[in-house]
Amino acid sequence: MDFDLKKDFDKLGELHEAMTGLVKAADLRGGNMDETENAKFDALNTEHTNLEKAIERKKTLKGHKSQEVEKVEQIAERKNESVDEVINFKEESRKAYQSYLKNGFKGMSQKEIEVMQRAQTSGTDSEGGFTVDETMSSSIIKTMAEFGGVRSVATILSTATGGVLNYPTNNDSANVGEWLAEASAAAAQDTVFGNVALNAWKASSDYMLITRDLIQDSAFNIEEYINGLIADRIGRLTNTAYTVGVGTTTPHGVITAASEGAVTDVTLVVDFDDLLDLKHSVDRAYRNNGKWMLNDTVLKGLKKTAIASANQSLWQEGIIGGAPATIDGQEYVVNNDMADVTAQSHSVAYGDFSKFVIRDVTGIEVLRSEQLNMLKNAITYVGFMRTDSALVDTSAVKYLRTLGT
Repeated sequence: MDFDLKKDFDKLGELHEAMTGLVKAADLRGGNMDETENAKFDALNTEHTNLEKAIERKKTLKGHKSQEVEKVEQIAERKNESVDEVINFKEESRKAYQSYLKNGFKGMSQKEIEVMQRAQTSGTDSEGGFTVDETMSSSIIKTMAEFGGVRSVATILSTATGGVLNYPTNNDSANVGEWLAEASAAAAQDTVFGNVALNAWKASSDYMLITRDLIQDSAFNIEEYINGLIADRIGRLTNTAYTVGVGTTTPHGVITAASEGAVTDVTLVVDFDDLLDLKHSVDRAYRNNGKWMLNDTVLKGLKKTAIASANQSLWQEGIIGGAPATIDGQEYVVNNDMADVTAQSHSVAYGDFSKFVIRDVTGIEVLRSEQLNMLKNAITYVGFMRTDSALVDTSAVKYLRTLGT
């Protein structure tokens, strides 16, 4: 599907002008915006932020088609099959999955059961579990990237099994070469390698109840509905863990693993000096691929400050040629699992988030039960995904800490 984004970017410009007009009107009066103007500004900013997110979703969707083609080609090469064979199996697997969701194992044809068994990566118990084929589960995982933002900037590593994976780590940013005199020998300068253990913590969607009447309705797309709920619920759950998880029974969060880069004593709105201190606390080797991460409330405060002070370095509207909005010239990610600006909070992070690795075990498992809520005339579903994460280079990302008690 093709999207014409010009209209969206034009609308972004209109909203930006309207917000700027409110701030300028208050400046001309020599005071701050009144309660009514603040409410209008907040409403315009909410619409602006939602439109920015919609544009990013459309950009993502435009890229999905090429990504899916590449995914199919990779699977075909790994399985030593043709692309057509992989595509045909994907369609057969989708039909088997739809049949399972509607009818359970007892209502599936022999061919559908054979397709399902071929797609499984683990055993199936008598209650019934369907491991969604990797070409299908990838669409669920892509949708999950919209919830919070960490997944959209991290490095994603998919593995076929869930055993502990020792991922290599190193930081060579402090090492340099040397000038040699003629016939002199080069000195040894070892790179220190380590490793971080990536586990496979199980995330659950929790129960999803659907009435039998709705399931039997031919107009009801049960696959789309179940997959959407799984993506929404597990997407929100995992993003919180990818942000602030402790790494013992959940993934290890990027903010948990990162180190302090700068401090601020401002407890309402982060100022530009604080952001520059944070940015330059990160080694310049990582800044070429640097991005900001903050929540929507903190971003709103930055926008207000930038518009009021006409400081386009602090926040620059991204409306020219489809370019993204920036903070000090670099893209930012809105992650509402980041903290607000309060005492001792870590409200803004900056760095190369590609050094944050998310490990996914291929396949999302869906269980179906007719007995659990049969008195409610409902079928119960639950989805599971196994994942973990780690910041493999702790010098790559740093956060801003707010002082106070």
